[in-house]
Amino acid sequence: MSELINGIKKTDPLIFHPKRLMIMSLLIAIGPMTQGQLRKKCNITWGSITTHLERLEREEYIVQRDVITRKGPRVLVNVTSKGIHKYEITMVNFQRFLKGIKND
Repeated sequence: MSELINGIKKTDPLIFHPKRLMIMSLLIAIGPMTQGQLRKKCNITWGSITTHLERLEREEYIVQRDVITRKGPRVLVNVTSKGIHKYEITMVNFQRFLKGIKND
């Protein structure tokens, strides 16, 4: 039971939020995306995507930079190595938690 509790305690609450988990998962699986692409794929508002990206950027899990595209200026979002590391640790700990539930 203690391993079960430890697994969930060790998940990073910043990443484990449903919307931020979706954002991080997309960036890791697909690669850099614009704010607009992330907003559409996550089906969330501009205000929400901005808030979640700012939180992830504050902890240096992602970086955002302005780019010029054929359609005009955009903000490109990319996950950092720190972000990948924190994401992987969170997923491993969550898998331990799930395994613990299955075994109990």
